[in-house]
Amino acid sequence: MTTTASRAPVRPDLELRPLARRRSSRRLLLAVVLGLVGALLAAYAYRTAVARDGVVALARPLSFGSILQQSDLRQVRLPSDSGLATVAWDEVGSVVGQFAATDLRAGQILTPDSVTTDRTPAPGEAVVGLSVDAGRAPSTTLAPRDEVLVVIGGGSPPRRASVLRAGEPDVSGTRTVDVVVPQADAEELALASVDGRVAIVLVGRG
Repeated sequence: MTTTASRAPVRPDLELRPLARRRSSRRLLLAVVLGLVGALLAAYAYRTAVARDGVVALARPLSFGSILQQSDLRQVRLPSDSGLATVAWDEVGSVVGQFAATDLRAGQILTPDSVTTDRTPAPGEAVVGLSVDAGRAPSTTLAPRDEVLVVIGGGSPPRRASVLRAGEPDVSGTRTVDVVVPQADAEELALASVDGRVAIVLVGRG
C-alpha cells in the first residue's frame, strides 16, 4: 500500500509578508522626504526671519537746518520686511551734505523726507529771533516748520512765519523763538521783539 505524504498548508501570513515589507519601505521613504522638506522650509523661514538690511540712522542729535556729515550717521540693521521708509546704508553718500528738514534725534532712523537740499533761509528770506514773554505764545511745543502768525500790534497786520527753532523758557518764562520770514518783514519784527510787542499764534498749514 502506497502512502502519500500530505503537504502542510501554507500559512496566509507568510504569503503576505513581502507585500507588507514593500509598504513599510514606501512609508519610510515618504517620511524621510517629508522630513527633508520640513527641514528646508524651517531653514528658509529662519533665514527670512533673521534677514536684516543696513539702513542709515543718526549717531547724534541734529537741529533743523544742520548739514549732515558722515560722522553724524551710523548703520543699523532692520528686518527686511519692516515696511519702513528708510535710506539704505549703501546710499549714505546721497544724504551727506544735505540739510536736516526737522530736528533729528540720536538713534532715529533717517527717512527720505528727513533731509532736504534746500538751505534755510532761502534767498529772499530771513531768520529772526523773537523774544516772547510768558502767555504770548502757545503752551504747546513749537516744532520746526510749524506755521505761526506773529502779532506785533500798533495797527500792523500779523505776519506769517515758519518756526525754525524754539528755545526753552528762562526763569521769567520768556523764551526765544527763531522764525523764518520774508526778508522785507525782518526789520519790523526784530524791532517789535526788542520792544516786547510780540505774540505768536500757532496756525494750520496753508
